[in-house]
Amino acid sequence: MAAFVRHRIPFAGRRSVTAPATCAQRHIWNLMQGQLPDAAFYDVSYWVALPGHGTAQDFLDVCAELLARHESLRTAFRRDADGSLVQHVLEAAEFEAEVWTLAPHDDPDGVRQAWERRMRHTPFDPARAPLIRFMVTVVDGAPVLAAFCVSHLAVDLTSVRLLADELTRLLDARATGRPLPPAVPARQPVEQAQLEHSPRGRALQARARAYWCRQLEGAPATLFPDRGGPAAPVRYSAGMSSRAVALAVPVLARRWRVSTSVVLLTVVAQLLCRRAGVPSCTLRLLTANRSDPDVRATVANLHAEVPVTIGLAGDRVEDVARRALAACTAAYANGLYDPDDVARLISSARGPGTPVDLSYCFNDIREEQALPDAAEDGEPVSGDSLRAAMADTVVGPDEFEEGETFFIVIDDEVPGWIRVMLNADHRALTPSEVHAFLHDIERLLVEYVENAGQEHGRAAAVSGARRGAPADT
Repeated sequence: MAAFVRHRIPFAGRRSVTAPATCAQRHIWNLMQGQLPDAAFYDVSYWVALPGHGTAQDFLDVCAELLARHESLRTAFRRDADGSLVQHVLEAAEFEAEVWTLAPHDDPDGVRQAWERRMRHTPFDPARAPLIRFMVTVVDGAPVLAAFCVSHLAVDLTSVRLLADELTRLLDARATGRPLPPAVPARQPVEQAQLEHSPRGRALQARARAYWCRQLEGAPATLFPDRGGPAAPVRYSAGMSSRAVALAVPVLARRWRVSTSVVLLTVVAQLLCRRAGVPSCTLRLLTANRSDPDVRATVANLHAEVPVTIGLAGDRVEDVARRALAACTAAYANGLYDPDDVARLISSARGPGTPVDLSYCFNDIREEQALPDAAEDGEPVSGDSLRAAMADTVVGPDEFEEGETFFIVIDDEVPGWIRVMLNADHRALTPSEVHAFLHDIERLLVEYVENAGQEHGRAAAVSGARRGAPADT
């Protein structure tokens, strides 16, 4: 039977320092205040399979090394005398880790899931660092699976992926007696705050403020007028796992010369606009804010939410998609902004009877959403193969939760499939409408592939006829 021992492990960094909180840290802090007392809503759990050699002590030593390297993991937060949020990096303290020893019949993944459920009800105190906890399952003396739970104040999605990769590499080196790979030089949050207060940082924030003003001026008042119902929001989540979507999206990305993420965003925007009867919609995107090489390897919360307006004007969907790509590029370039200032802008934009509703979010969390190589056609995908794949599609309730009117997430954790998760307020979309919206995403993507294939066939026939070949061979 599985049994665990909870350890308190000391760690030591290179400095103790206090600085203003970064824009991203203040953004998450503000969101967390709206979730109190359930602040664990903004904690992130992540797991990683381990090499299967070494010892539990090797794992604990590697965890201590991670805290020594990444200041965000050993940072506490508090309000200053003037009410400003500040970050305080600890030089030394202890972190918590659970070592689970499993019997041969125990399920490591089941143990990990139970630990994660417990963590969801064990929020961190932001004033007490470190804001991370670890667990590891051990079989026959060797670590086989590990997980960590960390506050969103300390990390974003890119960071947890970086941490998981680094943890695996460090443990493999420690277990095999090799020197630990050196830390990749990266800007720490204290230096990020210094940049934000520099002339360059202030110029970037001023540019982003102007961008927000333009977006707020053009944003529709709302996409889902109140249809009545309960005064308090009641939300429902569903997920769609689809092979057909995974097959269709790269085909359209190559034909439209956009990223696969923009393909999905274009279809979601079309469905929203059609439902609302408007020519454009404004959604919030999540940007990693890592275009600067100095932060590519930074473990910290750097992400921001940026508005983007997608217009449907034009006869061809590929034109809509290409304009969406340009709009997303502009949005991502304006990811550094003062969250308190933007909150005031949004509030001041709410005129009598015409509130600006930005509670529509599109979040593609896949690791790769690059523009496919236009010269690479890949394997041909026929309409028949897509329709056959649609028979495997599964749509059902999901545990995904968000506090927005409409929040859609794209993931590809299972190879060959894309999962689309949608959380919506009942007053905007009922549960059956949530399911229908997900099915419509798949249906529209498949239809675009089929229609584009027909156009391609007609164009090839015309080209052949001009060369003197029979058009119907």
